[in-house]
Amino acid sequence: MENNRPDKLDFDIIRQLREDGRRPAKTIAQALGVTEATVTSRIHALSDASVMRVMAQRNVEHLRTRLFCFIRVWIRGRSAEVVADDIAAFAGAGSVMMMMGSPEIHVTALVEDNDDLLALLQDHIGQVSGVDRLDVSMTLKAYKYRYDVVSLSPALSLGEPQGDPLDDDIIRQLQIDGRISNREIGRVLGISASTIRERVNRMLTTRQIRIGAVCDYRSMGFEIAAIAYLQVAAAQFKAALDYLVAQNEIGQVSAISGPSNIFVILSGRNLDHLSEIVRNKLQTVPGVIKTSVSLVAKPKKHRADLISLVEPPG
Repeated sequence: MENNRPDKLDFDIIRQLREDGRRPAKTIAQALGVTEATVTSRIHALSDASVMRVMAQRNVEHLRTRLFCFIRVWIRGRSAEVVADDIAAFAGAGSVMMMMGSPEIHVTALVEDNDDLLALLQDHIGQVSGVDRLDVSMTLKAYKYRYDVVSLSPALSLGEPQGDPLDDDIIRQLQIDGRISNREIGRVLGISASTIRERVNRMLTTRQIRIGAVCDYRSMGFEIAAIAYLQVAAAQFKAALDYLVAQNEIGQVSAISGPSNIFVILSGRNLDHLSEIVRNKLQTVPGVIKTSVSLVAKPKKHRADLISLVEPPG
């Protein structure tokens, strides 16, 4: 690895860990034709440089708070960064991003139901000083969710317990270090390693969690990210979704409520590359009527521990 950019061996190791974050270093070494010590040192180096993190991620389909919605926030009379910090303090705000231009803030909220969403909007975000206007779109269905490339920055946030207390305690240990041994988890929690093993295997088998490598998008060669709201003709809606899901540069595709009926997150190597993606990919979507693209200026909060297991990463 040079200048926090992975080399070929690093990428080979990352691919192994994407498939199984708890795959033994010895097994990876045998598959790649290198020593176990080399694999171990590479994993530590990638983690220390915040290039990659092996962690457990929870499938929102198994949680109480599993309703995704997107909130655009317009600011008046106060610093957008200060407002974003205030919004990020709310548990329901899963992702908070400062945007270039207006609206100044974009929030991905994860709530239990409509009443929970209304409380978040009226009693929390709407009461933050400087918030002028909100626009909300509900996620009807996620068609693509690239959970292995995120922002591994200080904005990374882990969530609150939501289920069985012992499962939650185990998941918390695996979120901190996805490669921690069952024996060590058992020692920390005062539980036998066999119980930990059974619990982890059950959660993996039932798709309650995924344990794998999560990489910082900048270390993967993507220097700029953006969100886009698309309005697509009803007759072409399915064709548009299929087209967008197939694009490698697009990490998230969701059908949403409102005048815009598709939401996407995309990334590029630089501004020129992102502009090319918008021209050649977004503006050529079947049936597209209108496209609104906003650049991400700074992520303030990101719940990388919550994902939708709708599609394996490509």
